[in-house]
Amino acid sequence: MLRERVLELLFEEELTQKELTSRLNSSRSRVSEVLSLLERKGLIVRRKVGQRTVVVSINHDRTLRVGILRSSEYAHIVSTLHDIEEKIPFRLKIYDNSLEALKELMMGNEDIIASPLISGYFFFLIDRNIRPVAGVARGGGGIIKRASRGKIGTTPLSTMDKESREFSDYRQVYFKSIEDILRAYRKGEIEAAQIWEPFLSMNGGEKSASKGMCCCIFSSGKRSKSLSEFLRVYLESVERGLPDDRKMEISKLMRDVIGVREEHIMRSMGSYDFTAAVSLKDLEEQISSFGLPAVKGVENFIERCPKVPL
Repeated sequence: MLRERVLELLFEEELTQKELTSRLNSSRSRVSEVLSLLERKGLIVRRKVGQRTVVVSINHDRTLRVGILRSSEYAHIVSTLHDIEEKIPFRLKIYDNSLEALKELMMGNEDIIASPLISGYFFFLIDRNIRPVAGVARGGGGIIKRASRGKIGTTPLSTMDKESREFSDYRQVYFKSIEDILRAYRKGEIEAAQIWEPFLSMNGGEKSASKGMCCCIFSSGKRSKSLSEFLRVYLESVERGLPDDRKMEISKLMRDVIGVREEHIMRSMGSYDFTAAVSLKDLEEQISSFGLPAVKGVENFIERCPKVPL
């Protein structure tokens, strides 16, 4: 539909009405009609620049740009987006790693990012507007190995990075994506890999005993109406849990999102403890393990986030 194509383009950049018409290969009258409808619903904003130029942009208070990594850990996020899609138009983008994703959040190109707790804290040290607004899950990681020493592949500033440091006989080697890690492992360039679900179970890995917080949902700046509504539905979803029939439905949706067969996604969900709560103690332990500075008032970092009950 033309409406969806208009929103898809505007999620990426603001355009003049003339540019929109050209890219959509549609008539000016039809595009103008759709824009008027979207404007009445509060989904876009039009502003006049000069005498004849009209610039069109997304209204970020009523829409949502979401970034996640390639993991079955984000089942509740995908479930929530599915539940609110009739009410809140969204764009979901998949990132190879948390550093790329959080950089886009910091630059204002995303509204929320699901990312490891420790990498979010690292960006908080750079930009104090970046804060977690809810937890995602604990657990879900582990190791694949062909030898008990050598090189171990993982991604930087992640929960997997932290856990890989616990193996003193391995030397960490960092990769950009899960595909790069697995490719290096298959080629024999590394002897082990600390990875996450569903790729861990798909490759016959050994689950980690650690139950530390893996990822959180991060935002930057003022909370919009769309983000507030997303969080309301998300927290309800986590509290309610995912029955088996819902897991099957979400696995089918995630199949196309992360490019993994639904049976692998369905099976791997059991490796995670889904929770929206974040523990200050857990955060402090992760900060310590990476040698990052525990800034004064570190608890302010998670002040907007549901806390583990004391």
